[in-house]
Amino acid sequence: MATEVYEFITTANEAELQAELIRYVSLFQINEVLSSTLDYDEVLRLVLQEMRALSGAEIASIFLINKKDQVLEFAATTDAQAELLKNIRVPLGKGISGYVAQTGEYVNQSDIKTDSRYYKEVDVTRGGETKSYLCVPLKLRGEIKGTVQLMNKAGGHPFTDADVRLMLNFSTQAAMAIETSLLHRDALSKKAFERDVHLAADIQRQSLPHAMPQIEGYSIHGHTEPAQDVGGDYFQFINHVDRTGNTKIDLIVADVAGKGIPASLIVSNFHAALQLLSPLYDTLGELAFQLNNFMRQNLITGTFVTAFIARLDAASGRMHYVSCGHNPPYIFRKNEDNKITAELLQQSGTAFGLRFDMEYRVHRLDLKPGETVLIYSDGITEAMDPENVQYETDRMNACVEKVLARTSGKNSAEQVVNDLREDVDKFRRGAEVNDDLTVVCLQRL
Repeated sequence: MATEVYEFITTANEAELQAELIRYVSLFQINEVLSSTLDYDEVLRLVLQEMRALSGAEIASIFLINKKDQVLEFAATTDAQAELLKNIRVPLGKGISGYVAQTGEYVNQSDIKTDSRYYKEVDVTRGGETKSYLCVPLKLRGEIKGTVQLMNKAGGHPFTDADVRLMLNFSTQAAMAIETSLLHRDALSKKAFERDVHLAADIQRQSLPHAMPQIEGYSIHGHTEPAQDVGGDYFQFINHVDRTGNTKIDLIVADVAGKGIPASLIVSNFHAALQLLSPLYDTLGELAFQLNNFMRQNLITGTFVTAFIARLDAASGRMHYVSCGHNPPYIFRKNEDNKITAELLQQSGTAFGLRFDMEYRVHRLDLKPGETVLIYSDGITEAMDPENVQYETDRMNACVEKVLARTSGKNSAEQVVNDLREDVDKFRRGAEVNDDLTVVCLQRL
């Protein structure tokens, strides 16, 4: 560009230099126009409007580079057939615009059809005919961001060398304005996304217990930590009275396949279904059957929810439970040698949402004083250290056994949960949290 300007200055007469000066003054004025807004669509509109006015082109369009796919993608045009052009993608190096995007060199043709690089798809798509054609790169700090196409100069004339110089200068201003507006748009999108995440986190917190249950003769505590701002783990306690008049409490831990906002939305669905269905069914087999059908009907194929649901009669200590594809909980009790041991509870069936009309076997557990049930998600056992070694169940059980050996009383369940969380965090040694983590502890005193 510098060479072309130098050649023009050294060969131009006074009238030509004066006309060139007027054009450059107009560029300074246009810069004020482009700086008047940060709205992306408005910036594109102004760039095209000013390029048409400066060059005398009938049609102006902008294509921007998609680095990932190595193609030019339609951004904006003054063409009345804009809707037809929106899906056009030009591979870098193909056609004239692809050539300009790849090399950074402009192309000026008085009759585009004489150029072997002519990419006919654009004219075919828009149903028009291009005669004269000027394509310049959108460059910013040496990087090519896209191209500007000017088509059919007014009066059937070709684009001049003066048009080329002016457009090359203006394209730098245009690239700066477009880049700034894109950064602004991304910042707004990020801000909106963060606002949505905070809202999703607030909604998810509403689906979790506001306080731990206070039941005479029991210690109960639960905790969940999402790997991201929101997650797909869930736990809840539901008090209700059955048809015989007995007060019972349901303990639920669930884990949605996946993390983040998509998983949190499924958690909200599961929570709503659970709140609706739990009081309606006396047996957990019926409840699990209905929950599974609800989730199967409302989940995308391939998504599922694992869950452990227990119904405790606090007066007798009798607990019925279903374990639906979830990590089997452990019960900790002392053996004849007064040593604490861990025993797996039984599975009932597959995760919710995989198939309709699944039957779930209900198991019974008579919880005796001093016995503890630990319900957890795989975010505990699959937590990894920097060498990608997993925490696993042996470490988990050893930690719980150690806590139970020294702790008893009303706060024992909370102590188990807190010590287990600390032990997992210590094991990670700063490694990235790879999954949501949930743990619920129930001990009969």
